[in-house]
Amino acid sequence: MGSQRTWRVAALVGATALVAACGSSSPSSSSSVPTQSGNITAGVIAPFTGPAAQFGKLLSAPCFAATDLINKAGGILGKTISCSAIDDTGDPADAVPNVTRAIATTTNLDIAVGLESNTAATTVPLVNDAKIPIVTTNGLVAFTKNSYPYYWRLTPSDDANGAAFAVWAVQKGFKNVAVVFQNGIGSEGNLPGLTSAMPKLGGSLGLQLTIPADAASYSSEVARVINAHPDALIWSADPQTTATFMSEYKQLNNGSIPPMVTATDSLTPDFFGALKRVVGVTYVTQDVYLVGSSFSQTTAAFNTYKTALQNDSRTSAIADVLSAVGPPASAYDGINIMALAMVMAKSTVGSYYNQFVTKIISPKPGAVVVSNFADGVAALKAGKQIQYVGVIGPVVFNQYHNSAGEFAANIFNPDGSASRVGSISGTQVLGLL
Repeated sequence: MGSQRTWRVAALVGATALVAACGSSSPSSSSSVPTQSGNITAGVIAPFTGPAAQFGKLLSAPCFAATDLINKAGGILGKTISCSAIDDTGDPADAVPNVTRAIATTTNLDIAVGLESNTAATTVPLVNDAKIPIVTTNGLVAFTKNSYPYYWRLTPSDDANGAAFAVWAVQKGFKNVAVVFQNGIGSEGNLPGLTSAMPKLGGSLGLQLTIPADAASYSSEVARVINAHPDALIWSADPQTTATFMSEYKQLNNGSIPPMVTATDSLTPDFFGALKRVVGVTYVTQDVYLVGSSFSQTTAAFNTYKTALQNDSRTSAIADVLSAVGPPASAYDGINIMALAMVMAKSTVGSYYNQFVTKIISPKPGAVVVSNFADGVAALKAGKQIQYVGVIGPVVFNQYHNSAGEFAANIFNPDGSASRVGSISGTQVLGLL
Protein backbone atom coordinates (compact mmCIF):
# COMPACT_ATOMS: atom_id res chain seq x y z
CA MET A 1 0.00 0.00 0.00
CA GLY A 2 5.10 6.43 -1.73
CA SER A 3 6.30 5.42 0.86
CA GLN A 4 7.87 3.83 3.70
CA ARG A 5 9.27 1.00 1.76
CA THR A 6 6.90 -0.97 -0.35
CA TRP A 7 4.00 0.56 -1.77
CA ARG A 8 5.92 3.17 -2.79
CA VAL A 9 2.85 3.75 -5.44
CA ALA A 10 6.18 5.79 -10.22
CA ALA A 11 6.02 9.27 -11.40
CA LEU A 12 2.63 10.40 -12.64
CA VAL A 13 2.35 9.96 -16.35
CA GLY A 14 -0.46 12.28 -17.32
CA ALA A 15 -1.44 11.85 -20.91
CA THR A 16 1.52 9.78 -22.07
CA ALA A 17 0.83 7.46 -24.94
CA LEU A 18 0.18 3.81 -24.33
CA VAL A 19 2.91 1.41 -25.28
CA ALA A 20 3.23 -2.29 -24.98
CA ALA A 21 6.16 -4.16 -23.56
CA CYS A 22 9.53 -3.97 -25.24
CA GLY A 23 8.99 -6.66 -27.85
CA SER A 24 5.39 -5.51 -28.22
CA SER A 25 4.98 -6.56 -31.80
CA SER A 26 1.61 -7.83 -32.88
CA PRO A 27 0.61 -11.04 -31.13
CA SER A 28 1.62 -14.25 -32.81
CA SER A 29 -0.87 -16.39 -34.64
CA SER A 30 -2.87 -18.92 -32.65
CA SER A 31 -0.79 -21.76 -34.09
CA SER A 32 2.26 -20.52 -32.18
CA VAL A 33 0.54 -19.79 -28.86
CA PRO A 34 2.58 -21.47 -26.08
CA THR A 35 0.69 -23.51 -23.51
CA GLN A 36 1.52 -25.21 -20.24
CA SER A 37 -0.19 -27.83 -18.10
CA GLY A 38 -1.11 -27.37 -14.47
CA ASN A 39 -2.54 -24.54 -12.45
CA ILE A 40 -1.12 -21.04 -12.04
CA THR A 41 0.92 -19.57 -9.21
CA ALA A 42 1.14 -15.89 -8.32
CA GLY A 43 4.29 -15.40 -6.27
CA VAL A 44 4.03 -12.72 -3.60
CA ILE A 45 7.61 -11.48 -3.16
CA ALA A 46 7.71 -9.58 0.11
CA PRO A 47 9.01 -9.76 3.69
CA PHE A 48 7.26 -12.53 5.61
CA THR A 49 9.84 -12.63 8.40
CA GLY A 50 11.92 -9.92 10.04
CA PRO A 51 10.99 -6.35 11.10
CA ALA A 52 9.01 -5.66 7.91
CA ALA A 53 6.97 -8.89 7.99
CA GLN A 54 3.73 -6.89 8.12
CA PHE A 55 4.21 -6.08 4.45
CA GLY A 56 4.02 -9.73 3.52
CA LYS A 57 0.54 -9.83 5.02
CA LEU A 58 -0.48 -6.61 3.31
CA LEU A 59 0.76 -7.67 -0.11
CA SER A 60 -0.75 -11.14 0.18
CA ALA A 61 -4.21 -9.76 0.89
CA PRO A 62 -4.92 -8.26 -2.57
CA CYS A 63 -3.58 -11.46 -4.12
CA PHE A 64 -6.03 -13.51 -2.08
CA ALA A 65 -8.91 -11.19 -3.01
CA ALA A 66 -8.12 -11.25 -6.72
CA THR A 67 -7.51 -15.00 -6.96
CA ASP A 68 -10.67 -15.78 -4.94
CA LEU A 69 -12.75 -13.90 -7.49
CA ILE A 70 -10.84 -15.27 -10.49
CA ASN A 71 -11.34 -18.85 -9.35
CA LYS A 72 -15.00 -18.19 -8.53
CA ALA A 73 -15.43 -17.05 -12.13
CA GLY A 74 -14.01 -20.33 -13.47
CA GLY A 75 -10.32 -19.57 -13.31
CA ILE A 76 -8.00 -18.57 -16.13
CA LEU A 77 -8.53 -20.69 -19.23
CA GLY A 78 -9.91 -23.38 -16.94
CA LYS A 79 -6.92 -23.24 -14.57
CA THR A 80 -7.09 -22.18 -10.93
CA ILE A 81 -4.67 -19.61 -9.57
CA SER A 82 -3.18 -19.48 -6.08
CA CYS A 83 -0.87 -17.16 -4.14
CA SER A 84 2.51 -18.37 -2.92
CA ALA A 85 4.58 -16.50 -0.32
CA ILE A 86 8.20 -15.84 -1.36
CA ASP A 87 10.04 -14.34 1.61
CA ASP A 88 12.56 -11.63 0.69
CA THR A 89 12.91 -10.77 4.45
CA GLY A 90 13.25 -7.10 3.47
CA ASP A 91 16.99 -7.71 2.96
CA PRO A 92 18.64 -7.94 -0.50
CA ALA A 93 21.17 -10.46 0.84
CA ASP A 94 18.34 -12.89 1.62
CA ALA A 95 16.12 -11.88 -1.26
CA VAL A 96 18.47 -13.02 -4.02
CA PRO A 97 18.80 -16.68 -2.98
CA ASN A 98 15.19 -16.92 -1.83
CA VAL A 99 13.73 -15.51 -5.03
CA THR A 100 16.18 -17.45 -7.21
CA ARG A 101 15.14 -20.67 -5.46
CA ALA A 102 11.43 -19.86 -5.86
CA ILE A 103 11.80 -19.17 -9.57
CA ALA A 104 13.59 -22.50 -10.02
CA THR A 105 11.23 -24.63 -7.95
CA THR A 106 7.73 -23.10 -8.14
CA THR A 107 5.47 -24.75 -10.68
CA ASN A 108 3.97 -22.34 -13.21
CA LEU A 109 5.12 -19.15 -11.47
CA ASP A 110 3.38 -16.96 -14.04
CA ILE A 111 2.86 -13.71 -12.10
CA ALA A 112 5.05 -11.97 -9.50
CA VAL A 113 3.44 -9.54 -7.07
CA GLY A 114 5.08 -7.09 -4.65
CA LEU A 115 8.85 -6.75 -5.10
CA GLU A 116 8.93 -4.01 -2.49
CA SER A 117 11.38 -1.12 -2.29
CA ASN A 118 13.91 -2.62 0.10
CA THR A 119 14.76 -5.43 -2.29
CA ALA A 120 13.36 -4.47 -5.71
CA ALA A 121 16.75 -3.40 -7.08
CA THR A 122 17.89 -7.02 -6.80
CA THR A 123 14.63 -8.93 -7.26
CA VAL A 124 13.23 -7.15 -10.32
CA PRO A 125 16.16 -8.18 -12.59
CA LEU A 126 15.88 -11.79 -11.41
CA VAL A 127 12.16 -12.02 -12.12
CA ASN A 128 12.39 -10.09 -15.36
CA ASP A 129 15.15 -12.38 -16.64
CA ALA A 130 12.88 -15.33 -15.88
CA LYS A 131 10.27 -13.71 -18.16
CA ILE A 132 7.66 -13.51 -15.42
CA PRO A 133 5.36 -10.44 -15.60
CA ILE A 134 5.71 -8.30 -12.48
CA VAL A 135 3.00 -6.35 -10.64
CA THR A 136 5.18 -4.26 -8.35
CA THR A 137 4.44 -1.91 -5.49
CA ASN A 138 7.98 -0.61 -5.09
CA GLY A 139 8.58 3.13 -5.26
CA LEU A 140 12.24 3.29 -6.21
CA VAL A 141 13.07 6.32 -8.32
CA ALA A 142 15.56 4.15 -10.21
CA PHE A 143 12.64 2.41 -11.93
CA THR A 144 10.99 5.62 -13.12
CA LYS A 145 12.97 4.96 -16.28
CA ASN A 146 13.82 1.33 -16.87
CA SER A 147 14.32 -1.23 -19.63
CA TYR A 148 12.57 -4.24 -18.09
CA PRO A 149 9.82 -5.51 -20.43
CA TYR A 150 8.08 -7.60 -17.74
CA TYR A 151 7.96 -4.77 -15.20
CA TRP A 152 4.58 -3.08 -14.52
CA ARG A 153 4.11 -0.50 -11.74
CA LEU A 154 0.73 1.02 -10.90
CA THR A 155 1.92 3.07 -7.92
CA PRO A 156 3.82 6.38 -7.61
CA SER A 157 7.54 6.61 -7.02
CA ASP A 158 8.91 7.47 -3.60
CA ASP A 159 10.03 10.95 -4.61
CA ALA A 160 6.45 11.74 -5.66
CA ASN A 161 5.20 10.49 -2.32
CA GLY A 162 7.79 12.63 -0.54
CA ALA A 163 6.48 15.69 -2.36
CA ALA A 164 2.94 14.74 -1.35
CA PHE A 165 4.08 14.68 2.30
CA ALA A 166 5.26 18.26 1.91
CA VAL A 167 2.01 19.40 0.26
CA TRP A 168 -0.09 17.96 3.06
CA ALA A 169 2.15 19.32 5.81
CA VAL A 170 1.91 22.85 4.44
CA GLN A 171 -1.85 22.50 3.91
CA LYS A 172 -2.13 21.71 7.61
CA GLY A 173 -0.04 24.77 8.51
CA PHE A 174 3.16 22.90 9.37
CA LYS A 175 5.88 25.15 7.99
CA ASN A 176 8.89 23.99 10.01
CA VAL A 177 9.14 20.21 9.98
CA ALA A 178 11.64 17.66 11.23
CA VAL A 179 12.23 14.74 8.90
CA VAL A 180 12.98 11.47 10.69
CA PHE A 181 13.38 8.38 8.51
CA GLN A 182 14.54 4.90 9.38
CA ASN A 183 17.59 3.98 7.36
CA GLY A 184 16.53 1.93 4.36
CA ILE A 185 16.04 2.30 0.64
CA GLY A 186 12.27 2.62 0.82
CA SER A 187 12.17 5.29 3.49
CA GLU A 188 15.04 7.39 2.20
CA GLY A 189 13.61 7.37 -1.32
CA ASN A 190 11.07 9.93 -0.15
CA LEU A 191 13.74 12.50 0.67
CA PRO A 192 14.47 13.91 -2.82
CA GLY A 193 10.83 14.81 -3.42
CA LEU A 194 10.38 16.13 0.09
CA THR A 195 13.48 18.34 0.04
CA SER A 196 12.55 19.63 -3.40
CA ALA A 197 8.93 20.41 -2.56
CA MET A 198 9.08 21.89 0.94
CA PRO A 199 10.99 25.11 0.09
CA LYS A 200 8.84 25.66 -3.00
CA LEU A 201 5.76 25.59 -0.77
CA GLY A 202 7.19 28.14 1.65
CA GLY A 203 8.14 25.64 4.32
CA SER A 204 11.46 24.58 5.80
CA LEU A 205 13.15 21.40 6.95
CA GLY A 206 14.43 22.26 10.40
CA LEU A 207 16.16 18.90 10.78
CA GLN A 208 16.80 15.81 8.66
CA LEU A 209 17.66 12.74 10.65
CA THR A 210 18.20 9.10 9.71
CA ILE A 211 17.86 6.57 12.52
CA PRO A 212 18.70 2.86 12.72
CA ALA A 213 15.91 0.32 12.95
CA ASP A 214 14.82 -1.21 16.24
CA ALA A 215 17.44 0.33 18.53
CA ALA A 216 17.04 -0.08 22.29
CA SER A 217 16.97 3.72 22.74
CA TYR A 218 16.80 6.88 20.63
CA SER A 219 17.24 9.39 23.43
CA SER A 220 20.03 11.35 21.76
CA GLU A 221 18.16 11.53 18.45
CA VAL A 222 14.95 12.52 20.22
CA ALA A 223 16.80 15.34 21.99
CA ARG A 224 18.00 16.69 18.64
CA VAL A 225 14.46 16.72 17.27
CA ILE A 226 13.06 18.40 20.36
CA ASN A 227 15.74 21.12 20.13
CA ALA A 228 14.67 21.83 16.53
CA HIS A 229 11.17 22.81 17.79
CA PRO A 230 9.30 21.36 14.77
CA ASP A 231 5.66 22.04 13.97
CA ALA A 232 5.38 18.43 12.83
CA LEU A 233 7.36 15.28 12.17
CA ILE A 234 7.55 13.83 8.69
CA TRP A 235 8.12 10.24 9.63
CA SER A 236 8.94 6.86 8.15
CA ALA A 237 9.84 3.83 10.28
CA ASP A 238 8.58 0.39 11.21
CA PRO A 239 6.18 -0.07 14.16
CA GLN A 240 8.82 -1.16 16.67
CA THR A 241 11.13 1.75 15.88
CA THR A 242 8.22 4.17 15.95
CA ALA A 243 7.01 2.98 19.34
CA THR A 244 10.43 3.29 20.96
CA PHE A 245 11.14 6.72 19.49
CA MET A 246 7.74 8.21 20.30
CA SER A 247 7.71 6.81 23.84
CA GLU A 248 11.02 8.52 24.55
CA TYR A 249 9.85 11.73 22.83
CA LYS A 250 6.86 11.86 25.14
CA GLN A 251 9.02 11.26 28.20
CA LEU A 252 11.68 13.82 27.28
CA ASN A 253 9.28 16.54 26.13
CA ASN A 254 6.89 16.68 29.11
CA GLY A 255 4.27 14.55 27.40
CA SER A 256 4.07 16.69 24.26
CA ILE A 257 4.52 15.22 20.77
CA PRO A 258 4.17 17.16 17.50
CA PRO A 259 1.78 15.89 14.81
CA MET A 260 3.10 13.24 12.42
CA VAL A 261 2.87 12.94 8.63
CA THR A 262 3.78 9.47 7.41
CA ALA A 263 3.06 7.09 4.54
CA THR A 264 -0.06 5.03 3.98
CA ASP A 265 2.29 2.04 4.34
CA SER A 266 1.72 2.56 8.04
CA LEU A 267 -2.05 2.06 7.81
CA THR A 268 -1.59 -1.31 9.47
CA PRO A 269 -2.83 -2.88 12.70
CA ASP A 270 0.80 -3.30 13.82
CA PHE A 271 1.62 0.39 13.45
CA PHE A 272 -1.67 1.51 15.00
CA GLY A 273 -1.32 -0.83 17.96
CA ALA A 274 2.35 -0.11 18.64
CA LEU A 275 1.86 3.67 18.58
CA LYS A 276 -1.37 3.61 20.56
CA ARG A 277 0.26 1.67 23.38
CA VAL A 278 2.96 4.27 23.98
CA VAL A 279 1.24 7.60 23.23
CA GLY A 280 -2.48 6.88 23.48
CA VAL A 281 -5.38 6.64 21.08
CA THR A 282 -6.09 10.40 21.06
CA TYR A 283 -2.75 11.24 19.49
CA VAL A 284 -2.95 8.36 17.01
CA THR A 285 -6.42 9.32 15.79
CA GLN A 286 -6.06 13.11 15.83
CA ASP A 287 -2.42 13.91 15.06
CA VAL A 288 -1.21 11.18 12.70
CA TYR A 289 -1.76 11.77 8.98
CA LEU A 290 -1.06 9.00 6.50
CA VAL A 291 -0.38 10.17 2.95
CA GLY A 292 -0.22 8.07 -0.21
CA SER A 293 -1.86 7.20 -3.50
CA SER A 294 -5.64 7.36 -3.58
CA PHE A 295 -8.65 6.12 -5.50
CA SER A 296 -12.41 6.48 -5.48
CA GLN A 297 -14.32 4.32 -3.01
CA THR A 298 -17.64 4.78 -4.80
CA THR A 299 -17.15 2.55 -7.83
CA ALA A 300 -18.39 -0.96 -8.57
CA ALA A 301 -14.78 -2.13 -8.68
CA PHE A 302 -14.19 -0.91 -5.13
CA ASN A 303 -17.23 -2.68 -3.73
CA THR A 304 -16.20 -5.95 -5.37
CA TYR A 305 -12.66 -5.61 -4.01
CA LYS A 306 -13.68 -4.75 -0.45
CA THR A 307 -16.26 -7.54 -0.34
CA ALA A 308 -13.66 -10.05 -1.49
CA LEU A 309 -11.34 -8.91 1.32
CA GLN A 310 -14.15 -9.18 3.85
CA ASN A 311 -15.20 -12.64 2.68
CA ASP A 312 -11.78 -14.28 2.94
CA SER A 313 -10.88 -15.39 6.47
CA ARG A 314 -7.23 -14.61 5.74
CA THR A 315 -7.99 -10.93 5.12
CA SER A 316 -11.31 -10.14 6.80
CA ALA A 317 -9.71 -8.68 9.95
CA ILE A 318 -7.81 -6.03 7.96
CA ALA A 319 -10.31 -5.49 5.13
CA ASP A 320 -11.43 -2.04 6.27
CA VAL A 321 -7.87 -0.72 6.57
CA LEU A 322 -6.61 -2.30 3.35
CA SER A 323 -9.51 -1.06 1.30
CA ALA A 324 -8.52 2.54 2.07
CA VAL A 325 -4.92 2.19 0.87
CA GLY A 326 -3.66 2.62 -2.68
CA PRO A 327 -0.81 0.11 -3.08
CA PRO A 328 -2.80 -3.02 -2.18
CA ALA A 329 -5.58 -1.91 -4.51
CA SER A 330 -3.06 -1.43 -7.32
CA ALA A 331 -1.76 -4.97 -6.73
CA TYR A 332 -5.32 -6.30 -6.93
CA ASP A 333 -5.92 -4.45 -10.19
CA GLY A 334 -2.58 -5.60 -11.55
CA ILE A 335 -3.40 -9.26 -10.96
CA ASN A 336 -6.76 -8.83 -12.70
CA ILE A 337 -5.06 -7.15 -15.65
CA MET A 338 -2.54 -10.00 -15.95
CA ALA A 339 -5.29 -12.62 -15.68
CA LEU A 340 -7.34 -10.95 -18.40
CA ALA A 341 -4.23 -10.65 -20.58
CA MET A 342 -3.82 -14.42 -20.26
CA VAL A 343 -7.40 -14.93 -21.37
CA MET A 344 -6.99 -12.60 -24.33
CA ALA A 345 -3.69 -14.26 -25.27
CA LYS A 346 -5.15 -17.75 -24.75
CA SER A 347 -1.94 -18.53 -22.91
CA THR A 348 -0.72 -18.43 -19.31
CA VAL A 349 2.94 -18.29 -20.33
CA GLY A 350 4.43 -14.98 -19.21
CA SER A 351 6.75 -14.52 -22.16
CA TYR A 352 3.70 -14.59 -24.43
CA TYR A 353 0.79 -13.00 -22.57
CA ASN A 354 2.94 -10.04 -21.41
CA GLN A 355 2.46 -8.37 -24.79
CA PHE A 356 -1.32 -8.27 -24.21
CA VAL A 357 -1.19 -6.26 -20.97
CA THR A 358 -1.68 -2.83 -22.51
CA LYS A 359 -4.49 -4.18 -24.70
CA ILE A 360 -6.49 -4.92 -21.55
CA ILE A 361 -6.35 -1.37 -20.17
CA SER A 362 -6.25 0.83 -23.28
CA PRO A 363 -9.42 2.67 -24.38
CA LYS A 364 -10.70 1.56 -27.80
CA PRO A 365 -13.73 2.49 -29.89
CA GLY A 366 -16.58 0.20 -28.97
CA ALA A 367 -14.69 -1.42 -26.09
CA VAL A 368 -16.70 -2.72 -23.14
CA VAL A 369 -15.50 -1.13 -19.89
CA VAL A 370 -15.22 -3.84 -17.22
CA SER A 371 -14.41 -3.51 -13.53
CA ASN A 372 -13.77 -7.14 -12.60
CA PHE A 373 -12.35 -10.36 -13.99
CA ALA A 374 -15.69 -12.14 -14.46
CA ASP A 375 -17.17 -9.39 -16.65
CA GLY A 376 -13.93 -9.14 -18.60
CA VAL A 377 -13.90 -12.86 -19.38
CA ALA A 378 -17.54 -12.79 -20.43
CA ALA A 379 -16.91 -9.92 -22.83
CA LEU A 380 -13.79 -11.53 -24.31
CA LYS A 381 -15.63 -14.82 -24.81
CA ALA A 382 -18.33 -12.87 -26.64
CA GLY A 383 -15.67 -11.57 -29.02
CA LYS A 384 -15.68 -8.02 -27.69
CA GLN A 385 -12.82 -5.63 -26.97
CA ILE A 386 -12.49 -4.58 -23.34
CA GLN A 387 -10.99 -1.85 -21.20
CA TYR A 388 -10.38 -2.83 -17.59
CA VAL A 389 -11.01 0.06 -15.19
CA GLY A 390 -10.50 -1.22 -11.69
CA VAL A 391 -10.27 0.01 -8.12
CA ILE A 392 -7.60 2.64 -8.80
CA GLY A 393 -9.37 3.88 -11.93
CA PRO A 394 -8.12 3.99 -15.53
CA VAL A 395 -4.53 2.83 -15.95
CA VAL A 396 -2.19 4.49 -18.44
CA PHE A 397 1.26 2.93 -18.72
CA ASN A 398 4.04 5.05 -20.15
CA GLN A 399 6.98 3.67 -22.10
CA TYR A 400 8.62 2.54 -18.86
CA HIS A 401 5.50 0.67 -17.73
CA ASN A 402 4.80 3.13 -14.92
CA SER A 403 1.36 4.48 -14.05
CA ALA A 404 -0.12 6.34 -11.08
CA GLY A 405 -2.81 8.84 -10.09
CA GLU A 406 -3.85 11.12 -7.27
CA PHE A 407 -2.90 11.26 -3.58
CA ALA A 408 -4.91 11.44 -0.37
CA ALA A 409 -4.41 11.89 3.37
CA ASN A 410 -6.00 9.50 5.87
CA ILE A 411 -6.34 9.28 9.63
CA PHE A 412 -6.84 6.32 11.95
CA ASN A 413 -10.23 5.76 13.54
CA PRO A 414 -10.37 4.56 17.16
CA ASP A 415 -10.94 0.97 16.00
CA GLY A 416 -7.83 1.04 13.79
CA SER A 417 -9.71 1.52 10.52
CA ALA A 418 -9.02 4.56 8.33
CA SER A 419 -10.88 7.60 7.05
CA ARG A 420 -9.87 9.96 4.28
CA VAL A 421 -9.49 13.57 5.37
CA GLY A 422 -8.12 15.28 2.26
CA SER A 423 -6.84 14.96 -1.29
CA ILE A 424 -3.66 16.08 -3.05
CA SER A 425 -3.41 16.77 -6.76
CA GLY A 426 -1.07 14.49 -8.65
CA THR A 427 -0.41 17.31 -11.08
CA GLN A 428 0.68 19.57 -8.23
CA VAL A 429 2.98 16.85 -6.89
CA LEU A 430 4.66 16.38 -10.26
CA GLY A 431 5.18 20.10 -10.59
CA LEU A 432 7.19 20.14 -7.35
CA LEU A 433 9.73 17.51 -8.43
